[in-house]
Amino acid sequence: MKQFIYLFAIVLLSLTACKSGSKTGDATATSETTANKDADVQAEAKAVSDNAETPSKPVVLSADEQNKIDAELIKKYIADNNLDAKSTESGIHYVVEKEGDGTHPDINSFVQVHYKGTRLDGVQFDSSYDRGEPTTFPLKGVVKGWQEGIPLFSKGGKGTLLIPSSLAYGPRGAGGDIPPNTVLRFDIELLDVMSAEDKAKKEAEAAKEQNATDDKLIVEYAKKNNLTTKKTDSGIHYVVEKEGTGDNPTINSTVEVHYKGTLLDGTTFDSSYDRGQPATFPLARVVKGWQEGIPLFKKGGKGTLLIPSSLAYGSRGAGGKIPPNSVLRFDIELLDIK
Repeated sequence: MKQFIYLFAIVLLSLTACKSGSKTGDATATSETTANKDADVQAEAKAVSDNAETPSKPVVLSADEQNKIDAELIKKYIADNNLDAKSTESGIHYVVEKEGDGTHPDINSFVQVHYKGTRLDGVQFDSSYDRGEPTTFPLKGVVKGWQEGIPLFSKGGKGTLLIPSSLAYGPRGAGGDIPPNTVLRFDIELLDVMSAEDKAKKEAEAAKEQNATDDKLIVEYAKKNNLTTKKTDSGIHYVVEKEGTGDNPTINSTVEVHYKGTLLDGTTFDSSYDRGQPATFPLARVVKGWQEGIPLFKKGGKGTLLIPSSLAYGSRGAGGKIPPNSVLRFDIELLDIK
């Protein structure tokens, strides 16, 4: 930019000099005038260049100013989208598309919700529908807009929440999907409302059913693969192929183990053998199936663990390699106890 303005100044100087040469006026005065013009152009060039190189500072608004902006954005969005919305004193706007059964959650409730989250420009940033599974969470563990907005619906209800940025992620935003000071839209279905006790009871019932399913799978697998297993009270089936010596590790031990982990269909999801190096870890920091299963062996021992999903990664699974509710097989060597 500086070079362009300097070239412009030189061209201007040359044109002025040509004009002065064609006249019989005071050459000295013309030269001084041209020099002054040259100096003015260079000063202007420097000012423009300095301004171009100075980064603009973000505008910081007060909470009240941002709330006013959010309110206007929501008002315009409602008008543009023909929404028949109500509002709360805090600035949440909402539409109840379907009434529920009258059971409203409170701040201490656990809720199960299907939802889609979008910005006002239509960009989607999250969706339980896309994951194919609703989300269950304690209301006190989410953003204030959900803490106040979800209880506007009752169990079985369905509708829309428009949440001002101050009740969402505010000036910090959330990653690259939600910029700072972003108003959010959530289309939600409130599928269930539970107390902590209700949730614990449901999880216990589901775990009991899953444990029965897992045990049946393990028994069938052992029979098919000619494994003679023993079983712990918690449901782990195991085979001691080689007895070790000395003491068994405890939950407070650090152990060195070579292992291969597979699903019951034979898919390998992890292997220290493939890495060419055993793993060393404190037993207190691994899944419960290992906390209980590894101490079934002595130092130098070798064998197999068949671990029900409830003692492995449960209903959440682990990444893309271990699906939810997967029984896991581990072939292990207990190399050392520290």
